[in-house]
Amino acid sequence: MRIKGRVAVLVGILAGVIGCGGGGPAPTATPTVGASSPEEAIELFLAGARDAQNAKAAGEHGAAGRAYDQMAGVFGTQQGSITRSYPAQEVRDRMVVLAACLRPESFRIVTQPDPDAARRKQTVISVQLRRDGGQLSLPFNCVLGRGDRWYIEQIQLSGSSFTC
Repeated sequence: MRIKGRVAVLVGILAGVIGCGGGGPAPTATPTVGASSPEEAIELFLAGARDAQNAKAAGEHGAAGRAYDQMAGVFGTQQGSITRSYPAQEVRDRMVVLAACLRPESFRIVTQPDPDAARRKQTVISVQLRRDGGQLSLPFNCVLGRGDRWYIEQIQLSGSSFTC
């Protein structure tokens, strides 16, 4: 093997070692932006709300922050995630309020998106939440946004027996 070839192999090995944790701090996880389906957007959002509440109760503020970021990544409009349109602190404040209001212990998707959801770029999905020993159903309005990613645009809280 020629010298240039050996140097290239050595540089490649070093880059691989450094990239695998051989130096520097661990990379931070990039929050999910949008979801591949309306159901996935709802699952990510509600799992984030549940995890944020649990982490907050345990005093794990870093974990709660990551859960709020997960929620924000799938909450938005056809233009994309809410994180594109509002300052970071305002987004965080909104996610804190939504997580505190929803307080999902568990959840399940009751209705599937209509078959024309992708063509119409929107759908409404009913979700059953279990919280505080009771259950309630809430409609989630989901929209198809940038990059064919789904976002929760609105959670219809009015007109239901929902209280924060």
